[in-house]
Amino acid sequence: MIRKIRAAAERHGLVPWRHRIVAAVSGGADSVALLHALVELLGKSKSRIIVAHLHHGIRGAAADADRRFVRDLAARLGLKFITERVRIPEIAARLGLSIEMAAREERYAFLLRTARHYRALVATAHTADDHVETILLKLARGAGSRGLSGIPEEIGVHGIRVLRPLLDVTRKEIEIYLLERQEKWREDATNRDTAHLRNRVRHEILPMLERRLNPDIRKSLARTASILREEDAFLDIQAEKELERCVRSRNSLAVKSTSALHRALVRRVIRLWLVAAGIPPARVDFDMTARVETLLHLNKGGGHVELTDNLSAAREYDEITVRRAEPMDAGFRVRIAVPGRTEVPRAGVVVETTIAPGLAKMKKTSPGMLPAFASLRWDDNPGHGLVVRSWRKGDRFRPFGMKGTKKLQDVFVDEKIPAARRGRIPLFECDGRIVLVSGYRVAAGWEVLDPRLPALQVSIKPLPGGSGPAA
Repeated sequence: MIRKIRAAAERHGLVPWRHRIVAAVSGGADSVALLHALVELLGKSKSRIIVAHLHHGIRGAAADADRRFVRDLAARLGLKFITERVRIPEIAARLGLSIEMAAREERYAFLLRTARHYRALVATAHTADDHVETILLKLARGAGSRGLSGIPEEIGVHGIRVLRPLLDVTRKEIEIYLLERQEKWREDATNRDTAHLRNRVRHEILPMLERRLNPDIRKSLARTASILREEDAFLDIQAEKELERCVRSRNSLAVKSTSALHRALVRRVIRLWLVAAGIPPARVDFDMTARVETLLHLNKGGGHVELTDNLSAAREYDEITVRRAEPMDAGFRVRIAVPGRTEVPRAGVVVETTIAPGLAKMKKTSPGMLPAFASLRWDDNPGHGLVVRSWRKGDRFRPFGMKGTKKLQDVFVDEKIPAARRGRIPLFECDGRIVLVSGYRVAAGWEVLDPRLPALQVSIKPLPGGSGPAA
């Protein structure tokens, strides 16, 4: 067993042992064996090991005893011990997760916090048996090459390395190792409960497959997983290259570019994009990517799908964006200082005005584009109040050069402005009439006829630290 762990460490550049290691220790045989093996391998450098134990708040006195056991083990080995307690049932109910998923997410969050604090990597005690069980579970639920490749030996999570040094070691080898050293471990009674699917695979399905199908089924599944992992890694490299071409400046996914990809890459690109948008990788499953994929095939503009309790993906025109559910914006209405500087936090902009000759011009115009500049005729309007406000349904506007008025909603549709952004585009109003749509057009009757005469020069820029209306 020690030889296998040393080989894994060498594969991942850990020898010589210069890294701090946060060892995840539950008190079970696997994690106790991992801890003893690390102490044996590091020798005089064992002080680099930090023992981390999370109390899940589930199993009452048994969980309390687990924590005491791990604490005492760390003390006997002369190692630093870190522990936290959480209430998994409450967290699972609040987030709408299963107990198992909530426990996993909280456990990794705890390990990553600890590793970040100590500038360490994380070592977990996943074994060869865990690896094979995971492959079978993924196969039963339906998975692609990523899922069927099982548990990776190393992953990176938010810049922290997470290693599984026991992935080539069987549970039988672990028990032999501990018994030879007369080391004790804690038994979790729930690990025998076959009501849990993983336990059923472990205690019933895998033994049956070994007896009736293939005595070497574990090795066969592990070999298949290894092949799939290599192919999966290659496809990920291709998907990352395509992702650069499919993601736009606002981190939106371009429909045409993504739809043009081979289907083997489409879902991978979507998955990478969702993870980049902040969704935990463990929650980006086949169903989530498939829901986003349906947005690519809509015949016309709009549509949205739910991703999590507080996130959705929405398609508008040729882009798909991830949106966070937020309270409805009550809008904004702010009087503008003339001349002067006015911040409009709800619009994410700062408006600066001066009275000076000149005619501002923009090479490209689009409602909400920043920065934006405009010149308004002001000679006949010395005392009129200028207000900046948000869009309201029914607003009409008569751009310079157009006969009659036009609904602003129609302007937004024509200019392909997504609905989520329309409420933050600054509209300038004087005496109850819209005189300027930020980044777009000046109203008829407010155009500058003679650039030699004083005019109101308007500058609209993103508020420092804000994202502006187009973000």
